[in-house]
Amino acid sequence: MQEGSKFIKGALILTIANIIVKILGAVYRFPLYNILGREGMGLFMAVYPLYSMMLSISTAGVPLAVSKLVSEKIALDNYEGARQVFRVALTLMLASGLIVTGVLMLAAPHYSANMLKVSRALYPLLAIAPSIVFYAVKASFRGFFQGQQRMEPSAVASIVEQLVRVGTIFLLASILIKYSLELGAAGAAFGSVTGAAAGLIWLLIVYFRSAPEYNRLASLSAENSLQPTKRVIKDIFALALPITIGSIIVPVVNMVDSTLILPRLQAGGFSEDAALALQGIFSGAAMSLVNMPTIFTMALGTALLPAVARAYASKQLNIIKGLSSLSIRMGQIIGLPSAIGLFVLAEPISIFLYNDLAVARPLSVAAFAAIFISLNQTTSPVLQGLGKTYLPVSHMFCGLLIKVTINYFLTPIPSINILGPAFGTIIAFALASFLNLRAIKKLVGGGISITESFVKPSLNAILMGLSVYFLYPLFQRLAFILLNSWLSQRFIVGAAVIVAIGVGIVVYGIATLMTGTISRSELELIPVIGPKLAKILTRLKLLR
Repeated sequence: MQEGSKFIKGALILTIANIIVKILGAVYRFPLYNILGREGMGLFMAVYPLYSMMLSISTAGVPLAVSKLVSEKIALDNYEGARQVFRVALTLMLASGLIVTGVLMLAAPHYSANMLKVSRALYPLLAIAPSIVFYAVKASFRGFFQGQQRMEPSAVASIVEQLVRVGTIFLLASILIKYSLELGAAGAAFGSVTGAAAGLIWLLIVYFRSAPEYNRLASLSAENSLQPTKRVIKDIFALALPITIGSIIVPVVNMVDSTLILPRLQAGGFSEDAALALQGIFSGAAMSLVNMPTIFTMALGTALLPAVARAYASKQLNIIKGLSSLSIRMGQIIGLPSAIGLFVLAEPISIFLYNDLAVARPLSVAAFAAIFISLNQTTSPVLQGLGKTYLPVSHMFCGLLIKVTINYFLTPIPSINILGPAFGTIIAFALASFLNLRAIKKLVGGGISITESFVKPSLNAILMGLSVYFLYPLFQRLAFILLNSWLSQRFIVGAAVIVAIGVGIVVYGIATLMTGTISRSELELIPVIGPKLAKILTRLKLLR
C-alpha cells in the first residue's frame, strides 16, 4: 500500500515535529503562567483567539488548497503548472497578509475597549498583529512542499519558529512584566512575530536550495502546461475559500470564548480582574492541555488531505476508504486515552504544571473535548480531499451556533461560570464530528468500522483510566516517602504524575495490541521502525 506508506511517513514526520513544537510550547506556557499570573495570562489569551482567526483568514485555506492543487498537477507530471499555483498563491498571500494586519491594528483599540471590555488588552493585540504577514507568506511555501508530499521543510520550519518564539517570549515577558502586566503580556505576544519570521527564513532557504532539482524534474516532463493566471486564482479561491471558512471556525469558537467569556462573567457578578483570572485558568491553562493531544491528529489531517486528493484524482476508492479508516482510528487511539487521562489526573496535573488547583475544575470537564476535536481533525480532511470542502464548514458552523448559545446562557450562572465554555466546546465538536462521519459514510460507501475505530479504543482507554485512578494514590505515597526530604510538595506530585502517565501508556499500549486495535500490516507502514517493531511484538505475542 504505497499511498498508505507515504501517508504514514508524512504524518510521522509532522507528528515528530509537532511533538517537539508542543514540548517547547509546554516549556513556555507553564512558566509563563507563573510569570504573568492568572490575570496576565488572561490578557494574553484574550487577544490570542482574534489573532488566530485573522491568521486563519490569511493562511488556513491556502496551504491545503495549494497542497491539493500541487499534488494533483504533480500526479500528472505537470511541474510547471504546480509551480505556477505556488507563485500565484504567494502573491495573493503577501497582499492578504498586509491587508489583514492593517485591519487588525486599526481595529485593536475598538475591539479591546468595546468588545472585550478590557482596555488593557490593546498592547498585546498590537504586538501580535504583525506576525500575520509572515505567516501568510509562509503558508504558500508550506502548501507547495506538502503538495509534493515533502513534509520535512514544514516540520523543521515549525521547530525553528517555536524555538525563536519561546526565546522571545521568555526574554520580553520577563523584562516587560516589571513595568506593567499588559506590557508583559505584549512581550509574550510579540514572540509570534519573531517566530514566524524565523520559520519563513528557513522555508526560503530550503526553497532556493531545492530549486535546481525541481527544475531538472520539470525539464524532463512532457506534460508541462500553464493556465491563465485568472483561472489559477479562481481554482485557488474555489478551494481555499471554503477551507478557510472551515478552518476559521475553530478560531471563531475560541474567539467566541474570549469575546463572550469576559463580558458574560462580569454580567454574572464577577469583577474584571476575577473574569480575567477565570479566562486565564480556562483558555491559558486547561485548554492548553486539552489541545496538546491534537498535535498528532493535526499532523494526521495535514498528511491525509493530499493523499486522499491524489487517490480521488486517480479514482482509487479502496485507497480512500483505507486512508480514511486508518486516520479516524488513529485519531481515536490518541484522543480517547488523552481525555480520560486528563480527567483522572486533573488535580495533580494542575498542581504540578501550574501550581494552581483551580485549573482542575475546568480541565476535568474540558478534557473530553479532546475526543471530538481529534475526530473533527481526522474527518474534515477526508471531505476536503474529496472536494466537499463546504461540508466541514457547515457542520462546524452548526456546532458553533450551539456553543454561542451555551456560552451566553451558562457562563453568567455563578455556580457554572467557566464550565459553560467547556461544555460548549465538547458539544460543538461532537456535533460537527458526527455530521462529518455521516457525510463520509455516504460519499465513500462505508469502510469505517464502529468496533475497530471507536469501541476498541474506548475499552482500552477505560482500562488505562481505571489503572491510573487506582495506582496514582500509591505512586504519590511512594514519592512522598522517597522524595520528601529533597523536593517540594509540587514536584513530589509531579513525580507521581509522570510515573502514573508512564504506567498508563504501557497499559494502554498493551491493551491496544492485545485487542488488535492496530494490525501488523498497519504497524509495518511506519517507516524504519515499523517492521522491526512488528517482529518484536509478534515474538512477544503482543501483536496479532
